Amino acid sequence: MPHSILMPSRLIVGPGGLAELGKHVAALGQRALLVTGKKSLRESGTTDRILETLSAEGVKTDLFEGVEPEPSCETCDLVRDARKSASCDVVIGAGGGSVLDAAKVAAGLAGEVHPTLDFWNGRKPEQPGVPFVAVPTTSGTGAEATKNGVITNPKIPAKKSIRDDSFVAKLVVLDPRLTLTLPPRVTACSGMDALVQAVESFTSIHASPVTDAWSFEAVRLLTDSVRKAYRDGADLAARTDAAYGSLLAGLALANARLGLVHGLAHPLGARYHIPHGLVCAVLLPPVMRFNRESCREKYARLDHLMGRDAVAFVEQLLHELDIPLDLNAFKVKPEDVPLLVQESLPSGSLQANPRKATPEACAGILKSVL
Repeated sequence: MPHSILMPSRLIVGPGGLAELGKHVAALGQRALLVTGKKSLRESGTTDRILETLSAEGVKTDLFEGVEPEPSCETCDLVRDARKSASCDVVIGAGGGSVLDAAKVAAGLAGEVHPTLDFWNGRKPEQPGVPFVAVPTTSGTGAEATKNGVITNPKIPAKKSIRDDSFVAKLVVLDPRLTLTLPPRVTACSGMDALVQAVESFTSIHASPVTDAWSFEAVRLLTDSVRKAYRDGADLAARTDAAYGSLLAGLALANARLGLVHGLAHPLGARYHIPHGLVCAVLLPPVMRFNRESCREKYARLDHLMGRDAVAFVEQLLHELDIPLDLNAFKVKPEDVPLLVQESLPSGSLQANPRKATPEACAGILKSVL
């Protein structure tokens, strides 16, 4: 069966890349909506630098500075309304995964009249959107490389992806200098999110030689760089390796899907407001133990790359990043496990896992980290 490979139209990667944003956006549109989080990007000075490079190329820019962590359907509607009101013909998401996902969905649904919730519930986009440009400021989610946005419905609560091939970014500007101001905690959790994505896409049932090359190199880059960046946030070489690793993991997951970690992480995050990178990090060791026998050759390659048993390596890395091996701090109720399992079973990520994850297996893994 042939593999279809989907990726952004243009990638600008490396220190100083932000300076090229304006001229490439100008080729896509004349008025941009810049979508960010609520304060950190402006406080770091990055918002002003983005506005300057756009202005220098004659691109008029409107701002939406209100994307929350785990963005909701309602937030996506607000971004869509802001774009429409200002007649913006390109949407730029600058921030972490939440910002990129909200901006991506808003750009992709720009031609639609139905609310975002309809698409969250399964409606397929029919009208063309506007170009989406990704400027990631963390090294973790890989959202710059994917065709989906993970959006929350807080009323249930639940997280699901809205996806379409047309959502893929027309331009990605990945400048590791934008990650130099990340605090250690964010560096650790986002870095582990990227590592989880690399491991899961590497072992996915949908993996191919192309995605294996991306995901395996991502693991190689991330296993050392995340630790170094956590210890010294100003280490540009480590930040650069982490940025490349995150991008490669994103490209791999976009084309190979993920696995059991992400299948379980979404309902946990939605119900208990656990940071996505943290919950993925905690789930990775038990899921690796569960999967190992189903893909021995690939785990042997991971063992060799890490210089020891891969699961033991990951547990030691979590220790060095001050990430616990359980979710005790979030007081997940044992009686919620059956509901969490039920919510995880339809996940496309879970379906891509190399070993069939029965409800009993899912429950056992969840109980092991409570």
